Amino acid sequence: MGTLLSIITIAASAVIVVVDPTSLWVFYALGAILVSHLGAWLLRAQPGWFSAATLLGWASVMVATPLALQRSDIRALERIVRRERDGWEEAQRTLDFFAPLVDYAMPLLIAVTIFFAVIAILALRGAREGWAQYLLDASNQLARACTMVGKTAALLFIPMMIIILYDVAQRKYLGWSPDFTQTDWYRMFTSTRLQEMEWHLHAALFLFALGFGYVRDAHVRIELVRDMMRPRMRAWIELLGAMLFMVPYCYVVMEYGVENAMRAYNIGEGSDALTGLPHRFIVKGMLPAGFVFVALAALSAAFKCVVYLFGPMRLRLQAGQYAGDTETNGQTAEA
Repeated sequence: MGTLLSIITIAASAVIVVVDPTSLWVFYALGAILVSHLGAWLLRAQPGWFSAATLLGWASVMVATPLALQRSDIRALERIVRRERDGWEEAQRTLDFFAPLVDYAMPLLIAVTIFFAVIAILALRGAREGWAQYLLDASNQLARACTMVGKTAALLFIPMMIIILYDVAQRKYLGWSPDFTQTDWYRMFTSTRLQEMEWHLHAALFLFALGFGYVRDAHVRIELVRDMMRPRMRAWIELLGAMLFMVPYCYVVMEYGVENAMRAYNIGEGSDALTGLPHRFIVKGMLPAGFVFVALAALSAAFKCVVYLFGPMRLRLQAGQYAGDTETNGQTAEA
């Protein structure tokens, strides 16, 4: 039941990101996040699901709710209303909705952040097998989720390869039979559409495999410097890099990526080419979706580093992946 409530938190987070921020659904979803997350803690949800719900629930509130509205946004709406530009009536309704919230936005955002932090601390304190084992379990479960998504995304290589082969063969065939361009088949599968589908699939494959690459420690590192460091120093750099740089960067990408995708959806953006693919919002939506799993991978890495640095000796070898401490000969990790 606790895990189900964590899933409800994640689903409500997605609702907040997608729906119009002036809709009452935002407030219903915000209430669902707070209540379901509290219930997930009380009913001891699986560590991985609970950690994902904490990160995504907090991020969605920071990104997409009316609480994230800035005073500059209010002034921009006021200018539109004052000059009666196109859409001023809608701007007036939005202004009437948001204006009372602006003065309380920052305190409420801080309160929500404190709520998630307190619930996370209580979950660690109440863990049955101790906080270190809880974090290690959460890290492994998050890593498995990123691995599953990455392996599934890798299958996109198959249709991408087929499309590339067909595109090349079709262009060769046009040299022999130019009349093929007049057929319904060619109008459906023009070279422009095929090429755009190739990079759409490549973008999805790349974005959803990023988290998988990170949890496997397969990305590029500056080995010349890193190999000279002691394991604990490597763990500290990984922890600080993940929490101070990587997760905040994912937060920024998710915020502006969602905004960009929603704008493309609202205006019906399609390909610049007349014979290209429509619905450009789909591929643009892949960017924030992919970085969700990058953020979860960063959280997984950070948890392992915390266990390696501060956890009991018996767990340090299991958590030494990002410290480069992969001994398996029964010796203890570096203290």
